[in-house]
Amino acid sequence: MLTDSVRRGLAAGLLAGLLAGVFALLWGEVPLGEAIALEEQAHAAAHDPAEAAHDHGEEFAVSRTAQQALLPVGSALLGAAYGGLFGLAFRLLARDSGDRWRAALLFGLATWAAVALFPALKYPANPPGVGDPETVNARTTWFLVAIAASVAVAIGLRFVSKWLRRKDWDDVPRQLLIGAIAACVYGGMFLALPANGDPVEVPADLLWDFRLASIGTQAILWLGLAVGFGWLWHRAARRETA
Repeated sequence: MLTDSVRRGLAAGLLAGLLAGVFALLWGEVPLGEAIALEEQAHAAAHDPAEAAHDHGEEFAVSRTAQQALLPVGSALLGAAYGGLFGLAFRLLARDSGDRWRAALLFGLATWAAVALFPALKYPANPPGVGDPETVNARTTWFLVAIAASVAVAIGLRFVSKWLRRKDWDDVPRQLLIGAIAACVYGGMFLALPANGDPVEVPADLLWDFRLASIGTQAILWLGLAVGFGWLWHRAARRETA
């Protein structure tokens, strides 16, 4: 059963990653291209044009056309890896759920909120060229800390909910209590984590489009993974019943 769960996660993640990559290619490439153009202009203004072009060529050894062509492929492979972990986690944390279709959707929604949404709200994605290069390591570290803390809180809430269910709590008060605890803990964590103090010197509309594309790509990946995984489980259950 564990291998079946991982296998279904791999298949669902592969398709969800492909869809997310296509979305990122169609929606995110426009603000990304504009951000790269602004970065090139700023770099050229601060250095000799010939030197700037040479440095830029070394930095992007792979052409932009090749990057765009490989984006859905890389996203699909990444989605498959996430899908395998999703299937494993679902089997370990939600194996006692009766309706696997509903359980997969709820589990996927919780995973997206913990892994992608909360970190993106605290440390939103920025276009290339934004931020002080000397703070890259610190920003990356705190972003990973936000993900790890968010996932740990989500797992803890899951076990608290199961414990309350064993204590014969009704669904409505149990879910309201879990929601209140989640709001307090995540709100406190949002305030406790250090803010990103680097200046964002790009047009507001470009920044908004870039961050919206980033959040949308993550939403399609994780929610598409949950839908595909739940559908595969539902179809397998129907076959077993038949």
